[in-house]
Parts: sequence; C-alpha cells; structure tokens
Amino acid sequence: MKIEIKLEGESIDEIAKGLISLIENNREEIKKLLNMLARDAIEVLEEDPILEKGADLYIKLNRAINYRYRKGK
Repeated sequence: MKIEIKLEGESIDEIAKGLISLIENNREEIKKLLNMLARDAIEVLEEDPILEKGADLYIKLNRAINYRYRKGK
C-alpha cells in the first residue's frame, strides 16, 4: 500500500476546504479509524504500569492537597 498526500492550494482556506471535503466524503471510514484508535488507547491506559503510575500520582496529589489544606488553617 502506498499513501501519498499532497496539499496544494493558493491559501490555507482552500487547503482547509479540501480537507473538510475529504473528511465529509469518508465519514464512516474515519469513524471506524477513530473508534479503533480510541479502543487501543484505552487498552494502553488500562495496562498495569500505567495504572500504577496513575495511582502514585493520585496519592501524591491527594497528599499535597491535604497538606496545603491543613497548612492553610
């Protein structure tokens, strides 16, 4: 498979209109692609190392908020 994209036009407005037309003419394919990418992104976010980092960050933020709240009183 070979994919070649050429952006030609006199102005950014003309190029944007061409891209919008391309998207509008291929809505279903774009939806499928975005859906697939979203599912893969969620799978990555659910991996144990990512969840552990998220949990550590949550704990640190919670501690910082609690410290600041106690300190402010």
